[in-house]
Amino acid sequence: MQSLFSMCAVVYLLIYAFEGVVRYGLYNIGASGAILLRDGLILAPLLLLLTAQACRTRVHPAFFAFGAIVALHGLVITANFHTLFPAIYGAMLLVNVLFGFIAARSLVLPGRRVVLLLGAVWVISVIGIVLDKFFVTFPWTGIETHIGGISVDVSRGWDISDGIAKRAAGFTRSSISAAMMLPTIALVIALRMRSYLLRMLMLLMTVGVVFMTTQKGSVAAIAVVTLILATPGIMRYRLLCWAALGFAILDVALPIFTAGLLINDNGGVFSFASFAMRITGTWPDAWRWIANNNLFPFGVGLGGIGGAQRFYAQDFFNPSDNLFIFLYANFGVLSFFYLGWALWQAWHQPLETRSIAITPLAILVFNLGYGAALSMLEDQVSQLFFGASVGMLWMLRQMAAAKPWANPYGATPIRYGPALTFQPKHQVPVADVP
Repeated sequence: MQSLFSMCAVVYLLIYAFEGVVRYGLYNIGASGAILLRDGLILAPLLLLLTAQACRTRVHPAFFAFGAIVALHGLVITANFHTLFPAIYGAMLLVNVLFGFIAARSLVLPGRRVVLLLGAVWVISVIGIVLDKFFVTFPWTGIETHIGGISVDVSRGWDISDGIAKRAAGFTRSSISAAMMLPTIALVIALRMRSYLLRMLMLLMTVGVVFMTTQKGSVAAIAVVTLILATPGIMRYRLLCWAALGFAILDVALPIFTAGLLINDNGGVFSFASFAMRITGTWPDAWRWIANNNLFPFGVGLGGIGGAQRFYAQDFFNPSDNLFIFLYANFGVLSFFYLGWALWQAWHQPLETRSIAITPLAILVFNLGYGAALSMLEDQVSQLFFGASVGMLWMLRQMAAAKPWANPYGATPIRYGPALTFQPKHQVPVADVP
């Protein structure tokens, strides 16, 4: 089962990394909707695992949490708008988080062969972004298609003629996708390197390449994580914990305490124009939408803002462009609990797991940092790795206490190999997994 989850995760990431190319090919043969088949890579392993565990009457608690969240917040949005479409859309976003939570080991601390494959994806993606930025315009850029009656970008075109300001996407679907994927992959790979110089070189190169996408939120977030990872090892865990808390507070505070500010939103791509547009337009509009459709304390409900709105409130579509606004619209006051639980897993790692926790914690910090300017949980890679980072932190605490769900695929604790070696508090029989 672990091998199945690993294989599906890798294929899913490959499709994401080359989604511009894949969608362009499907567009040319009139099969744009076939891109939705990739969701089977997420749904099929989860359904097989759930069925197997149900037959053993030993179901992973993440399934129960997922079901409860979807039921509660899906009921809210259905009562709000009398349609199931937003709840279904929102549930599909959370399915990726659930997959990442269970497949955390495969995504955050993969084996050598997967690391080498991700390294190849990173190199090819960097080349693609450089080509897109300075040398060519890929044929799929700016093309739109229709899937299920909704206009969808094959690859996002930003209508920026200035080569320096061009938002390079490489082989991905948009510059946002590239700015999300490259730092995530870089953190997974770099933190497996023994050489400090090679690790920092890769992370610094990633900062530079992400700068070419012009996604300033991603540049700032990965730059902060890189600075922390440059510190002595004994300091990294606690600094990352503080960074996670600081970014979470920033995500909440920015759209609240900037309300009513009047800022000039004129300027180039590398100015603060896009940030000013959020302050003066996107965030106030999002708060008005939430205020007008809020079923306090549960928010608008699952699928209450963002992409789901295209199915039931096209005229009020709002990207939210902030992780907390997205969470609050979907989950209301409970968003504080969900976010706080994730931070709790980070801050309460046992001493023996803290060195291993650096990778998932660094990924969590990056997601929270970029979340100040983007609704991260609408991006497939962010969904997977947000779930994986929190899932790995939770799993490490399970392993340290020798609890049954240290193995997400069964009820017996397992020894994962050299990357996860420490002495649990209580010795129990373990089963080796290759």
